[in-house]
Formats: sequence, C-alpha cells, structure tokens
Amino acid sequence: MSVALQPKSPELVSSKDIPEFLNEKPLGVVNMIEPVIVFKIQDTIFGLQRSQVMQSGFFRGMLESPHLGDSKEGTLEKPITFDERTGIQPEDMKQFCTVLDIRAFQDPPKLQAAQWASAYRLARMWEFEQVRDYIYKFLDKSVKDPFERLEFADMLGVEAWIIPALAEICSRPQSLTLQEGTRLGYTRLIYICQQRDQGRQQYQISAEIDQSVLDSHKPLDSKWILDSLWLIVCR
Repeated sequence: MSVALQPKSPELVSSKDIPEFLNEKPLGVVNMIEPVIVFKIQDTIFGLQRSQVMQSGFFRGMLESPHLGDSKEGTLEKPITFDERTGIQPEDMKQFCTVLDIRAFQDPPKLQAAQWASAYRLARMWEFEQVRDYIYKFLDKSVKDPFERLEFADMLGVEAWIIPALAEICSRPQSLTLQEGTRLGYTRLIYICQQRDQGRQQYQISAEIDQSVLDSHKPLDSKWILDSLWLIVCR
C-alpha cells in the first residue's frame, strides 16, 4: 500500500535513509521536513511535524515524560508503531492527516461521513482536542439518518447522538423493516417497539433535550441515557 502525504517542501526521505529493518515490508511514500515525528501504521510510514504532534495530550505525555520518553522515539530508527492489533488502518491515518493539515483560512476537505469518522476516531483516541472538535462539526452535518447516527455513536463514543436518534425512530409513522431491526440490535429494537406500542394518542414524542447535552460529545452514563429516553418518549 502506498500513501503520499502532501509535501510542505521538496525534500523527500530517501530510501537509503530508512533503516534496513523497516524495509522488510513495502512502505508508503513519505514526504517530510524537519523536525518530524515518524509513525508506522502497519506497513506504512507517515511523518508529521513535531509541532502538530505536540497538540496531542497523548503523544505529548509520551514524548516529554522522563519515564516514557526516548530520544529515538518517533524517528525512522524507532517510529511510533500501531500494528494490526490496534485496529488503525493506514487509510485512517491518511484521513486524519488530511484534516490535520487544514488551516483556518482554507476550505474544509471534501470527505465522506466514514472518512470524517476515521479522522475523528484517531483525534479522540490521541487527544487532539481542537482537531476533534473541528471534525465533529462536519461529522454532525454529514450524518443525518438516525440509524447511521446510532451506528456512528456506538463506533466513536458520541453518546449524545443516541437519545435524539432513538426518539426520531420512535416518532416516525413507518414500521421498522427487518434490515432496520437488525441494525438496531435486539435491546434497542425491543425498547423502540415497546414505546411505539403505547400509542401516539397518549404520548407526544419529543426530542427536546437540554442543548448543552446535544452540543456535548463527551461520554455519558448509559443508565442516564435510558432514563432520559423514557422521559422523552413518554411525555
């Protein structure tokens, strides 16, 4: 697999500069300037500016800690490595880098919802708070279908999407299809069926929730979510 990052200078890392042990498998094309932090995502090498990497609480702690830090950490000799066990794909890193390189005066990248989600997952995992919040705005606009919002919420930990999405499904006039029931999963399917069976004449479905909750994408307690949904659908 070959991944090319947009160069910020004409200088390229020559293959002769890559240690022999990194040539055991094919590597991606790398464009880097100094100073850089080197990452290895499965078989692909990425170089990010150190100033960008230090925006991350996760990596800043790793590189600055006297107990965890290593003078060679993040170099071609000793790249920060994420293998198959982490679930991180080179394509995920490519989407993240695309967003990381955006400047305030530039138009946002034209990414699909799944690509925004890949970038968001890494920004959240690695504690790039500003990048995470930037991505969230576009991800929120990109995902409108309530079933997709539930799936992305589960995948990314955006639990503030769960209550409104379930309320929207409860309030729609159409019956659930077999495919939709499969996507919901057993627990949510039973719950929604129970609410719909109570009759819309007696209950007014409402998705009115404190705006501060909707604007937040921090993890919420699962019991709080279920209790809140009961109040919403039973008003």
